[in-house]
Amino acid sequence: MNAPSLRIRQIEAFRAVMQRHTVTRAAQELHISQPAVSRLIADLEDRIGFVLFERQPGRFVPTAQARVLYEEVERAFVGLDRVAQAAEQIRAMRLGTLRVAGSPAVALDLLPEIVTRFTREHPGIDVTLLAHSASTVVDKVASGQCDIGLIAEPVPHPAIRSERLAEAAMRCILPRQHRLARKRFVRPADLRGESFISFPPSFEARSAIDRVFVEAGVTRSMSIEAQLSKTIVAFVANGAGVALIDPVTAAYADPRVIVKPFEPQVPDHFYLATAASQALSMPGEAFCAMLREAFAQMEMRIGA
Repeated sequence: MNAPSLRIRQIEAFRAVMQRHTVTRAAQELHISQPAVSRLIADLEDRIGFVLFERQPGRFVPTAQARVLYEEVERAFVGLDRVAQAAEQIRAMRLGTLRVAGSPAVALDLLPEIVTRFTREHPGIDVTLLAHSASTVVDKVASGQCDIGLIAEPVPHPAIRSERLAEAAMRCILPRQHRLARKRFVRPADLRGESFISFPPSFEARSAIDRVFVEAGVTRSMSIEAQLSKTIVAFVANGAGVALIDPVTAAYADPRVIVKPFEPQVPDHFYLATAASQALSMPGEAFCAMLREAFAQMEMRIGA
């Protein structure tokens, strides 16, 4: 025998009468008329094949079968309440996950700071932060393993939407007590003959830095190369030489090293990578807004 086909409004009417004990109160709760409640109960009884209430003047008295059915109805409605609560938490960004990947230049200091602020504002959102090379970050976003990527160089990919964030200039970093510590700006001529810690030749930043010194006719002593800006900061802090680094790392480098503006400016760019075919979640949009704000304030943070 097939189970009877029931309508949610019939179940709501049954539940309301069980809880409120009278048709009048049930009608008030459901915002319908008393005859409408009575019809819904009668239709439900007709469909299930047994009586739910004994009709007495002014009230419906539930039968034993009604009490058994009500237990099952309550279990179902508890589940619906949980769904409604989950929906409200999602709307308020109190429930969900966010997976973020970044190049080391941003994943070691900037992103932990922003993730911390984000989770304080949106408790209940679970955030995963990964640090990878720019190409790996893009691959993870393209494959759906991460929602948001932040990279220090452009990596074209057909499945990725790339947004260049606010431009900021690279900074010169010097060991503490360096002879140039009192200068307001550092220029290429100031670094003539200095031991220079540089990025590898394959890096876009290396090409931009080399171009500035070639145009200025300044020769540096290229003693050490390192892939990570944080590693370059460590070399400079240990007195191995001077360097130009990205503005994000520079913002966190003090007090290990002296950070100075460099002229002429060497623009540095960071890119926000998201999936081209899929819209971001509400938490994802909120996180991206925090990233944009952080980069817009980067120049103020590290000084003019």
